[in-house]
Amino acid sequence: MNGLENVKRSKLYIELNCLLRAELPKLKEDISPSFKKILKEKKFQHPLPIVHEFEYAAWGRNSQWRLELDFDDYQWSHKTVKPHFLTALLSMDIGDDVISFKYQLCSSFNDELQSQQSEKIELSKLNDVEFVTSKMKAVKRFLNLLPERFLAEAQQIDFNDLEYTMHPKIQEKWQQGYLPGYDCIVMGEGEIIMGNTYSVYDSNTKKTKQYWSPLCDTTIESLEKYEDDIWTEIDIVKGAFTSKNQTFVFGSGAMGNEGFVASISPNNILDWAIFFTFSNPIHKAEVKNEHLICYGDTGIIIDIDLKSISKIQIT
Repeated sequence: MNGLENVKRSKLYIELNCLLRAELPKLKEDISPSFKKILKEKKFQHPLPIVHEFEYAAWGRNSQWRLELDFDDYQWSHKTVKPHFLTALLSMDIGDDVISFKYQLCSSFNDELQSQQSEKIELSKLNDVEFVTSKMKAVKRFLNLLPERFLAEAQQIDFNDLEYTMHPKIQEKWQQGYLPGYDCIVMGEGEIIMGNTYSVYDSNTKKTKQYWSPLCDTTIESLEKYEDDIWTEIDIVKGAFTSKNQTFVFGSGAMGNEGFVASISPNNILDWAIFFTFSNPIHKAEVKNEHLICYGDTGIIIDIDLKSISKIQIT
């Protein structure tokens, strides 16, 4: 480990580490607004954050610094049968006599931006002032050009090839005809948004107003930790329809007071579902001005904002 410690105390390593710790967060801030605009233009709804790593230890003595899109929650490309990546990578692999050093933008969506060979640098040069100054200037030029290059490559991403990794148990239960029997939003990839539901009775009008609001985020695993059986059987009624590439189904829960609505893919993969303990069976639904309007069989109307499905109004 003496070689590793000597490299980490070297002028090149110290200056490089300081530079990247200062610049990567700024680059992320510079890129993020334009990247969000790209996602909006591409109508890509799933999360795809930009992240950075400092002195990321990989494969023993290989240190990496990265600015990249986080594809960890996405399945590998069906076209290339390889993982997706768009990464600005700086890597230093520390050997006994030399370090292998490289910095590059690499992308699985561009064959010209595949992984490059590393430069071999003798350990004796790591404290050479002239050499280190030259190398740092080159890295700075790379970082200065990075926002424009990163966004240009993001524009080339085939978003249709990105398949979000779905939660196996949620999908299995959906195929069997079950949802969690709570007021909640169930996302196909595993997130659960618990709903805070309550009603207020107005003595003047003699009417009761029902409310729904997001309470907290949780997971199937967390719910099942404290309850043996969280699942309730559902029944899909006739009337499924498609609007803007979303297919909506709806129906009832096991109890007479329950209802649900769900968005699914053409092959019945659950995108999301919302379960209501108070709605009675949902017998009809329609989309109006990017709002999903659901009708319960006792007259209740549930308005779901499709731009943000946790915004739910009930009349």
